[in-house]
Amino acid sequence: MITASDLAQAVAPAFAELSQAGESRPVLGVELVEASGPIQVERGDVVLAVGVRSSEDAVEVIDKVHDAAALVLRRTWADLDEVRERCAGRGLPLLAIPDQSPWSPVMAMLRKALEAAHAGRGQEPADSLYSGLFDMADKVSALVGAPVTVEDATSRVLAYSTGQEDVDQARMSTIVARRVPREVRNHFRSVGVFRHLARSDDPLFVPAANPGTRPRYVIPVRAGGEWLGSIWAVVDAPPRLARTSELRAAVEVIALYLLRLRAQTELHRQMQLDQVRTALRGDTSDRPSWLGPGPWRVAALLGPEGLGMEARAELWVILARRHGWRQPVVVDLDGLLYAVLSESSGPGGEGWLADLVRAESVRSPSVGLRLGSSVETIVDLTRSRAEAAELSTVELDGRRSAVASVEECWPELVLGRALAGMARMPLVSPIAELTAPGADATLLATIEAVVDHWGEVGRAARALGVHPNTVRYRLARLAETCPIDLDDPAERLAVRLELARARADAAGR
Repeated sequence: MITASDLAQAVAPAFAELSQAGESRPVLGVELVEASGPIQVERGDVVLAVGVRSSEDAVEVIDKVHDAAALVLRRTWADLDEVRERCAGRGLPLLAIPDQSPWSPVMAMLRKALEAAHAGRGQEPADSLYSGLFDMADKVSALVGAPVTVEDATSRVLAYSTGQEDVDQARMSTIVARRVPREVRNHFRSVGVFRHLARSDDPLFVPAANPGTRPRYVIPVRAGGEWLGSIWAVVDAPPRLARTSELRAAVEVIALYLLRLRAQTELHRQMQLDQVRTALRGDTSDRPSWLGPGPWRVAALLGPEGLGMEARAELWVILARRHGWRQPVVVDLDGLLYAVLSESSGPGGEGWLADLVRAESVRSPSVGLRLGSSVETIVDLTRSRAEAAELSTVELDGRRSAVASVEECWPELVLGRALAGMARMPLVSPIAELTAPGADATLLATIEAVVDHWGEVGRAARALGVHPNTVRYRLARLAETCPIDLDDPAERLAVRLELARARADAAGR
């Protein structure tokens, strides 16, 4: 497990120092946030807080990111007693950087240290791949005569050329945050840039979006017809390329780097999924380093209908990532899809996914979520998984068809277990004649209503829509052919289970 303390030791004190130890939380990523804007982070994020101008700002950020892996502040704010005390109270590790340090190199250094720490045996170190991309960015920059960035298909910045001083604010925000700002992405999407990148190999000149944003020259990066990413150059006019063959060769090399990065990412993801399957089977008691602390719930993911397991898994992962869960823990096991959820309110939390599933079920009614019970240890994940799987087989009413938990649906689970046992060894009960094909359906409905309403004839009559005397007449007929004592609670329970079994058998025929 890589912690904030490990990161601080991996970089020079000129970049960051551990100011407050806090809890040992696993580090999965590095994110930059604006103190004055909306903040949404995940467990596992090291959060760099830009724009803190007072102790009140710092304390407010701490309260918003208290579940993060660590918080990074400038030394002025990290050394304040109230800031350190608030971090200590939240268990939040605190890193301090020098007041005059630019955020961009700090972020790059922390990310490189994290990537190097996560690089597994037999893999090409991630930092060497990124170094190669930075070199290729410089080469393309020289060919087009402009500063460039290399981005993947999700607009995440992977590398950028030197000499980024003479660029616009959108480019600087892109480099610092390592991602194209949302409003800039929306503009490029609205003018068809991403549609062009997904379909064409040809470069595209994009005019300025507004007076504060300069034009762009965009080069798609593809391999085997698949769009992998793009190269963005800040220009004033389409460049006149004297060495087009060298540019094509450079783009092909960048495509190879992107393929290798994707392969490395996919290998790491598959290793994570194997660890999750091992935990769900109960074959380990060790918590994976990338999985945050408990408690956890295992959820069974239902739907969409008409798709194979692999396609369904991919759709659930895409849906989760689109709504902010950067590393969805979604695996297929024994014919079902499962997610391991935390109890946080953000992405990856049970409440967050429940809200997402309810919204999706409006468009796709087959989509659903079945939640096992909350567990504190890795060895208990197998129990939560078994409960989620069992709940996925239970028929629920429409109100709970989208999201259901063990705590809410225990009556249905108890009844389901009882019926399963009865099906394995059926008995010939006194009401067998009433449940046989061709029997009088009104008598069956009457005894069911009487049992369900605790023998109160008036309430049973209202449920059936008949006069109470009709119910009494039917009960008298039942007494002649069906020797049961409805005053005996054990017989009432047995009758109710037999009726439920009969209903289930009829539905299955």
